[in-house]
Amino acid sequence: MITFTFETVFYFMNPRFLLSFILFTLLTLIGNGQELTDDMPKIFYRNERTFGFQINTNGWGLGFRYGDRINYFEKRIYEVDLSLLKHEKEIKSSSTYISSESFVFGKLNYAFDLRLGYGKQNEIFNKRDPGSVAVRYFYSIGPSVAILKPIYYEILYPVSDSLYGVREEKFNADIHTSGDIKGKASFFEGIDELTLVPGAYFKFGFNFEFSQAETLIHSLEAGIMIQAYLDQLEIMAVEDNQQFYLTLFASYKFGRVVNAQEISDSYLKKRKQRFRLLNWL
Repeated sequence: MITFTFETVFYFMNPRFLLSFILFTLLTLIGNGQELTDDMPKIFYRNERTFGFQINTNGWGLGFRYGDRINYFEKRIYEVDLSLLKHEKEIKSSSTYISSESFVFGKLNYAFDLRLGYGKQNEIFNKRDPGSVAVRYFYSIGPSVAILKPIYYEILYPVSDSLYGVREEKFNADIHTSGDIKGKASFFEGIDELTLVPGAYFKFGFNFEFSQAETLIHSLEAGIMIQAYLDQLEIMAVEDNQQFYLTLFASYKFGRVVNAQEISDSYLKKRKQRFRLLNWL
């Protein structure tokens, strides 16, 4: 049985691991390249609706995507993603003097990234049968907005020689130490102090769809994403908060095929000819 710890999660979020995953998966699946066969089922101009969980080298998030078929092998994609962004210097700690909750010392804000994107997806290798894997590449681009929510901490202050009181305050690097902090206040404290930072993003990756049912979607994705904002995102009380991010990501998506239609014999014939030409080259 595999036990997941914080160290395990951080390892899988390491850029070197994600890059190795992308290359290994891509080479393995493309090495077993597929081509259209004569007995291939003539089904599905497939529109797709999927939900997903994504791990980035700078956080994690959830997403929704709708794929609108242009033809049998290509489709437009519309997506909405919400991610939690993390600073590379975030380290969990706790008070050294009293029992307390864990917290990230010096963290000023939670940073959430809301993205709305449009793009294209093209199928490289189709499925031979329900047990095989379809390989696709995709890209998307669009506006984003970073939502910064202040973090309030429970700060200890002495009432007498042996008694401490607690008050809720934002982190102040000039006066607060890790020993002053009991833990974090309620997440909703400071919810009326949100700051919005507009931006944009571009994402490119590969999709490996392995569902054994024609009407269900199960896939893994891996790729690279560029995020840019009009100002630095003040996540930590440090000078190197970033305005631009270059990240790797890996995600799992699940969903259903909607509005399925049969493909025409003429289009299938043209696509087979294209595959034969590519294989000959």
